[in-house]
Amino acid sequence: MVLRNEDGSLVFAAYKYIFNCNDALESDIHALMQGMALAIQHSDKPMVIQPDSSCALATILDDTLSRLAYGHLDAEIKALLVDREFVPLKISRDQNRVAH
Repeated sequence: MVLRNEDGSLVFAAYKYIFNCNDALESDIHALMQGMALAIQHSDKPMVIQPDSSCALATILDDTLSRLAYGHLDAEIKALLVDREFVPLKISRDQNRVAH
């Protein structure tokens, strides 16, 4: 997770090891949720979320994952969306080299 100011300067970067992860989608959703939670703690400004996973981005935009195995993560992300304005923006994996 990388948090930047509106001018692009780094506020902080963090990572977390996920001990039990079934697949890449689950890790992407976890990263999205943890990043949003950290951003809420460290800034009061609207957030632009830039995941490189279309499926993870779908958790923000609609209810496609609410009935799947990751529905509990989807519910936590929806709860975070109530507290702050988040602007979702899909980026390519090349643009997200810092996370891989």
